[in-house]
Amino acid sequence: MGVLEGRVAIVTGTTAASIGRACAIAMSDAGAKVIVTGRTVAGGQETERQIIERGGDALFIRHDVREERDWTAVVNTCIEKYGRLDILLNNAGESKGGPIETLTIDDLHFLLGVNVEAPFLGAKTCWPHLVKSGHGVILNMSSLTAQQPGPGGALYGPSKATQNALTRVMALEGADVGIRAISVLPGLTFTDGVLDSLGTNTERYKEPLANKIWMGEWGKSEHIADACVFLASDAARYITGIEFNVDGGGIGQTPGHSQNAKKFGLAS
Repeated sequence: MGVLEGRVAIVTGTTAASIGRACAIAMSDAGAKVIVTGRTVAGGQETERQIIERGGDALFIRHDVREERDWTAVVNTCIEKYGRLDILLNNAGESKGGPIETLTIDDLHFLLGVNVEAPFLGAKTCWPHLVKSGHGVILNMSSLTAQQPGPGGALYGPSKATQNALTRVMALEGADVGIRAISVLPGLTFTDGVLDSLGTNTERYKEPLANKIWMGEWGKSEHIADACVFLASDAARYITGIEFNVDGGGIGQTPGHSQNAKKFGLAS
């Protein structure tokens, strides 16, 4: 029996070969029934197909996380189909980088809409069902950049830091009603989103960036998924309100990689 047997989860942002899909598959493998959502129908249906082919129970629903009516529809469908809701994973997120002078107020509003307003709407809509569950869990997918911002990160890191503060409030208010809330902070993780950010020729980035990670290697979506399954399970029943890093130790320099780091100009 899986550690999430009998539980029902909603996972947003599951339409690409990335962290959201990996989390949905891992939760299903652990025994949960999963509602998978996102804006791209073909990608969402592919996630649903993969889960069902592995023997799981899943349903894809098209969903714009910025729209409250979409949240209402997703949650209503979840309750109609499965009769309960135990886990909300707010994975959907957006990034926009660049020098401050090149960014616009519309860029800021867009990131706040997806990275802050959407988790708020999700928690608000799911809250009564998570209370009824008796062991409700909200996992908000954040980012290491909320703790370690860098040049070009005037919008993304701060939007995730705001999300982290929101998570702590969720945890505080949830403590008396059986809801745990946790921020999950991936470090450098090789996903489809990396291709969008760095271009298709990523080979020249992989080794120098790996040498900035303490453990000397990129994270994988499965690393984040395994952490989310643990955090959603009863094994983590005394964990709430924290920033849970899944980052190979963080960004820094380890002795074993110092020579390569110097070679690539990543250490003095």
